[in-house]
Amino acid sequence: MAERFNFTKSRLERLDCPEGKKLHYVYDEAVSGLAMYVTSAGTKKFLVYRKAKGKGNKPVKRGLGKFPAMSVDEARAGAIDAISQLNKGKNPNESEREARRLKITLDDVFKAYLAERGNQLSENTVSNYKGVVNKHLKDWKSKQLSSINRDLVAKKHAKISKESQSAANKTMRVLRALFNYANGAYESSDGRSLFPDNPVQRLTHTRTWNREERRDNTIKRTQLESWFKAVLKLSESEDEFERTVGDYLQFVLLTGLRRREATSLKVADVDFKERSFTIYLTKNHQPLSLPMSDYTLKLLKRRCDTTSTEYIFHGTGSSGRLNDPRRLINTLRVSSEVDFTIHDLRRTFITLAESLDVSAYALKRLVNHSPGGDVTAGYIRMDVERLRKPTQDINDYILKLAKVKKSADIVAVARKQRQER
Repeated sequence: MAERFNFTKSRLERLDCPEGKKLHYVYDEAVSGLAMYVTSAGTKKFLVYRKAKGKGNKPVKRGLGKFPAMSVDEARAGAIDAISQLNKGKNPNESEREARRLKITLDDVFKAYLAERGNQLSENTVSNYKGVVNKHLKDWKSKQLSSINRDLVAKKHAKISKESQSAANKTMRVLRALFNYANGAYESSDGRSLFPDNPVQRLTHTRTWNREERRDNTIKRTQLESWFKAVLKLSESEDEFERTVGDYLQFVLLTGLRRREATSLKVADVDFKERSFTIYLTKNHQPLSLPMSDYTLKLLKRRCDTTSTEYIFHGTGSSGRLNDPRRLINTLRVSSEVDFTIHDLRRTFITLAESLDVSAYALKRLVNHSPGGDVTAGYIRMDVERLRKPTQDINDYILKLAKVKKSADIVAVARKQRQER
């Protein structure tokens, strides 16, 4: 039978420790539901053991505190409060967990978001999100998510907009994603979302999102010669990093690949026998196999012979692959007199391919675009061989405009001459 008595400090101090791993429970006669357990090591802790009001509810254990740090009077007061909640059908443990969740910070949510959804996002997206949080939301990282309201969002958006309107929109899109995640991830005991409101909606309701013009810059046909001449000088350089960047920029222009898709290409992903290569780190997470043109075949052979890592375009960072070569691109803009970004090379490839009347289905496959609402495209499976001719035609056209002889391995000859000197 359970041991019951009126809790007093002296009586609780005299309680014996149980042998082994069993816990010794005693119950207070003054407050029904207040108990204490004693461990074999002598630890004594107050708790409430009581069933919540309502059918089917199981008894709830609610820890209160250790004795003697917590006095008998404090334990009884805590027990009465917990029992009051139980009598109303509320679980005090759930109430405490709910209170802790409401104190969760923006940084806590961001870390949980990346832990749960990070593997579904591209490396570039994760990098962009981290950049936004660590720059534009840095002063909010320790702020409780529940304290971020619509007024604060509107003010933050307006403040960032003074520096960059696109950065302001980008920041709010990241914040919106975090609130959407929190809406489903953090709930009360009865299944209600603890963050039902997304304060970023203020920008939509007030129509205060900044208007962003889609960038559509390409390298013009008349600029290709000077651009290619400047890039070939990099590929012929005695500096290994410059050679890598020069080869990489040529490869992106001649394949239309996204920046990180091209840098993710490994030596093991290249099949010279089949004259093809496969990109595994794609935006839609689907492997993309593409044929080599005559020019890219020689370029990739050269890269495989010279790379010092498993990646075709190696870099000096911890990842082993080339990162964003901004310094050299800035130099190229000056030397070639062509203002471009790496993504402009992809747009140039698509624009020139379209001008050759390449099949829309083939072009979508070459640049790994989703068929969207095109049902027919969803049924078409483009294998590497069907893409070989359009790939060669596009490369021949680009090299012709750039006045580069497609059959000559110019860079290899230049390197041989340099070595002989």
